[in-house]
Amino acid sequence: MTAKRCDICSPEVTNAIIADFADRLRAAGSVLALDESVRPEVEQQARHIVAEFQRGLHDECEERPAEQLDAEFASLELGARRAVQHIPARESLRAARILRDTVLDALPGMLAGLAPEEALPRGLAAVRALGRAIDARVSAAEIGYDAFLMCGGDQLAAAHGSRLAREVHDRIGSNLGLALRYLELHELEQGRTEDAPDRIDAAKAALLDTFGFVRELVSGLRVPRTGSGLRTHLMNYAAVSRPAGTDVDIQVRGPADQLPPLHQDEVFLVLRECLRNSFAHSGATEVRVRVVIDPHGLEARVTDNGQGIGVPAAALLRGNGLASMRERIAALGGTLSLTGPAGRGTSVRFHVPRRRTEGALGISA
Repeated sequence: MTAKRCDICSPEVTNAIIADFADRLRAAGSVLALDESVRPEVEQQARHIVAEFQRGLHDECEERPAEQLDAEFASLELGARRAVQHIPARESLRAARILRDTVLDALPGMLAGLAPEEALPRGLAAVRALGRAIDARVSAAEIGYDAFLMCGGDQLAAAHGSRLAREVHDRIGSNLGLALRYLELHELEQGRTEDAPDRIDAAKAALLDTFGFVRELVSGLRVPRTGSGLRTHLMNYAAVSRPAGTDVDIQVRGPADQLPPLHQDEVFLVLRECLRNSFAHSGATEVRVRVVIDPHGLEARVTDNGQGIGVPAAALLRGNGLASMRERIAALGGTLSLTGPAGRGTSVRFHVPRRRTEGALGISA
């Protein structure tokens, strides 16, 4: 291989593409570049798409069902969020076209060090990967956008649409991703371990849980998750989701039934999202969860020894999964904070009072 990965897909190259994309968005007068509240989300989506393009450039085009599903559900949520924000769908489509042109304009320079017989197939693979990445996200975002509009446009519909987007991302997306992960592990280990039947049973359980929630969502019913198994649910999730070599320690102190059933349910989803973020992005070898429940409410902290976030926490909290965490805690009248100095790990802390106090929302970073 003539050009090394670090030469043509280095952080400097990626950052240059993202900066050029942002400049072109601003020059086009896009609200997605001018609105501070949405710009971090746009950059995050762009970085994911560029990463898929770069994998194609290096012939890393193997199917990754769990990652693809997660990306599509995140885009579904983002489409509903754009409708809540009253940002026209055409703005997202225009941004997708601008990103495509930006990446394609950078491609010749990335291939310049390769021999022609190597540059052509790798360039074509990268272009195909770019198209797939953009098309999948645009299609999912359109579904989320249209689903919100079907709810109506007043404040009540906005609140419902935002909640629906969170539920789809946190429950359906995460559970299906977990089921796929179980099946992928089974496929890798088939015939080599005694755990394969257990993984198939776990996959079925995750899918059944998802189907049950879909029925609840459609019927308008809500069957709350019992809180007594909070640690067990989190440990089960960590057992199959944690990267190899990552140690996970989860401790829950105090009776979960001190909290209302809705609080128990939402706290589980937020803690699971914290674990998912640590497993997927931090590179940590240690993840710790500490939950204390007393008559006044719940205090929780999730920490890891990973690479940190290296960007302002307030900006990161506007991203897809983290925004969902913030909104869930806010809906319970709680407070949430996020810290993650570069190279020093990440810490998410939140407090949920036993009884909701209207307007008692505080987000710190």
